[in-house]
Amino acid sequence: MKVKSLLWSALCMLALSVMFSSCGDDDKNPWDDNGSTVELPQHRAFILYEGVSKGNNAGIAFYAPNKDAKDKKNNFISNIYLKQNNKNLGDTGQDIMEYEDKIYVLLSGSQIMLRLNAAGVEEARLSFTEEDGAPRYMEAEDGKIYVTLYSGRVARINANTLKIEAYVGVNNNPEQIVEANGKLYVANSGWGPGTTVSVIDIATFTKDKDIEVIQNPNLLLESNDEIYLISFGTFGDPVPYAFQRIKSDGTVENIAVATHFVEHNDIIYLANSVTDWKAETTTNSFFSYNTKTHQLNNATFLKNMPQELNSVIVRGINIDDQNGDIYIYAYSGVTNGDVYRFNSSGSLIEKFDCGGIFPSKIIFL
Repeated sequence: MKVKSLLWSALCMLALSVMFSSCGDDDKNPWDDNGSTVELPQHRAFILYEGVSKGNNAGIAFYAPNKDAKDKKNNFISNIYLKQNNKNLGDTGQDIMEYEDKIYVLLSGSQIMLRLNAAGVEEARLSFTEEDGAPRYMEAEDGKIYVTLYSGRVARINANTLKIEAYVGVNNNPEQIVEANGKLYVANSGWGPGTTVSVIDIATFTKDKDIEVIQNPNLLLESNDEIYLISFGTFGDPVPYAFQRIKSDGTVENIAVATHFVEHNDIIYLANSVTDWKAETTTNSFFSYNTKTHQLNNATFLKNMPQELNSVIVRGINIDDQNGDIYIYAYSGVTNGDVYRFNSSGSLIEKFDCGGIFPSKIIFL
C-alpha cells in the first residue's frame, strides 16, 4: 500500500508539474504568431496610419510598450505589415481593432477588410464592392463584425469566414459604430449635413429609430450604458464641434466643445484641437468627463505636456487598458506623425515617431 501511495503521489506531482509548465508557456506566449518573421514580446501595440489618399502608403507600426523584445530593434517596427507580409497594406488606413486575439483592419481607399493574427500576419481579406462604398469603422459582438459603409448601410460579417451575411440601411455616410445593450449605434455624418445617430437592433438586424443630434456626428463611445458622441459641426463657425451624451431616455445633452475622446474606467479623456487654416495655427486643450457623476473637469489631465503639443494637430487619443497609459497622436505638416505617451497620472514617458503619415488609431494586445 505504501508503494502504491508513493507512486500515486509521484504521478500527481508529475501532472501538476506538466500543468504549471503548460501555463507558464502560455503566459510567455499567449498569441498566435504563426508565420511571423520576427519574435515579438507579449505586450504589444499596433499603430495604424492612413498614409496619403491614393498613395498606397498606409501602414501599421509595431511598438513594444515594455521595451522587452529579445532583439531590441524589434521594440519598434515602422511597418510590421510590410515586414510580415512582403506587400503594402493599401490605401487609407481607416480603422483597426482587436477581437478574440485577432487584428481587423479597414482600408477605406482600397475598400478592403483584413484579418491578421496577433503578429500582423494576414490570414484573410474581404473586398467591398462599389455598391457597398468605402468601409469606415467597425464594431464586434458575438462572432460578428459590423462595418459601416459609405453607401449608407451597415454590413454584418462573420468574423471567422469574413463573409457578409446581411446589410441594414441607416442614413448617409455612416461613420463610427458602437454596441450597447443589444443595440448598435451609428453616427450618420451625411458627409457634413447629417444630424442623426441610427439605432439598430442586433437580434433582428433592423433599424429601430434615428436620434437627432448636432450636425455632422462622427465619433461614438459607450460608457455606463450610455452613448457619447462628437459631432464635427461645420468644422468651426457657425456650428462648432460638440461633445454630447445620449441619455438612457433617448434625449441628447450637449456638454462641451471637443474634437477627440477616449474612455477608460468611467472617465472620458477629451481633446479639443482647433486649427485656423488661414493662419496655419493650432491650439489644443485637454480635459475630462466623469460618466458616473456626469461632471465635466476642465482641468487638464496632463501634468508635464511638451510645449509643442499645444500647437500640433491632434489626430486622436487611445489608452492602454493594461496600465492606463495615455497615447496622444498628432502630426505637423506632411512628415510622419508623432505619438506622445503619458502614464496614467499624466506624466510624459516619451515621444516617438509613429512610423508613417497621419496616425489614425492605436490598439493594444
